[in-house]
Amino acid sequence: MSGIRGSERLQNYSAKLSRSLQEHSEKIFPPDAEKTLRPFSMREVADFLGVNQNTFRHYVKSMSDRIPTGTLVNGNRRYFTADEMNRIREVLWADRKIGLREYRRRQPGEPMKAITVVNLKGGVSKTSTTTHLGQILSLRGYRVLMVDLDAQASMTNLFGLTPEADPDMVTVYDVIRYRDPVPIRQAIRGTYFPNIDILPVSMDIIEFEYETALSFRDPDTVVPFHGRIAQALSEVEDDYDLVLFDTPPQMSFAVIAALFASNGMVIPLTASMLDVMSLASFLNMAGDLMEIVENQAADKTFDFVRFLITRFEATDQPQIQVASYLRTVLGESVMSAEFVKSTAIGDAANTKQPVFEVEPREMNRRTYDRVTESIGRIADEVEADLFQAWGRTDGA
Repeated sequence: MSGIRGSERLQNYSAKLSRSLQEHSEKIFPPDAEKTLRPFSMREVADFLGVNQNTFRHYVKSMSDRIPTGTLVNGNRRYFTADEMNRIREVLWADRKIGLREYRRRQPGEPMKAITVVNLKGGVSKTSTTTHLGQILSLRGYRVLMVDLDAQASMTNLFGLTPEADPDMVTVYDVIRYRDPVPIRQAIRGTYFPNIDILPVSMDIIEFEYETALSFRDPDTVVPFHGRIAQALSEVEDDYDLVLFDTPPQMSFAVIAALFASNGMVIPLTASMLDVMSLASFLNMAGDLMEIVENQAADKTFDFVRFLITRFEATDQPQIQVASYLRTVLGESVMSAEFVKSTAIGDAANTKQPVFEVEPREMNRRTYDRVTESIGRIADEVEADLFQAWGRTDGA
């Protein structure tokens, strides 16, 4: 390819990759296919409901006229859909067989909460963290709105939406743009997870950055950039218990707007000194930028800011040392749970199938249990922060 201009060469590479990736994507997930959620075993359902497995078996037998009893497989294994699990949860709540610790859904007077998963560093599992956290919390009963702010649209793709294949898709950009914004309900899409909706993204979100830069010339802008996401969410605050933002590895105007709309932050990072040094710079920059916004909104506070160690290997001694260092310096703000490194997580990106969608028998059982236990422990800590923010005592 000698003699070819650099721009043409890059465009040729791009075209080849795009065609190949499109073919690969259509093989693993055809354009006309719809994602579905697998059924869950009695053990899994009992765990998601927050009740003892034997107690749940008793409920299935003694309340068979009032709650779904699932489907028997091979004559002795009973499985339940997520919809059935939600119906069971509502009956158990109505009968006071479970309390707020298990029911989880926010109560009257408890405001919708929003969490931004953010870090300037790429490759720290932001999308995996956001997606899996949202999925397990939805299975535990929360009504979750996932908001994708990353132009790469990785989380949007994981939920079965492909912006490239649907150029007319209404996205988060259409909701927060300055000229003729679209009502947020027109952009929110339901998903195959009964308790999850998603506000998708496309490359158009980049235009928000240019528009915001130009908006500073107009002092009469009705809603400044940092308040546009918060304003949009106010229209649906009765519909959800929790909002989760997946963000790009940059401190963009959209990310700042997400932080302004959020009550909590989860900052994922790997246990390496390079990431720790990058984190220090990121926190300093984020603090400076938030200070500018706070000058316009002095009452902006966060219920919690937590650091999550990701891609963790318990046998890696240098990682263990860095994790210990972080906990010494930052204390309890570093989560006790780590997001373990696992082939199951890596496969999710390749097959667009996060862990909770995979049949456990399709992978090594120990691998499956290890990663789901890790995600569960992370969710436990986030829930504890949510309960404290809602003012619930002892998680109830």
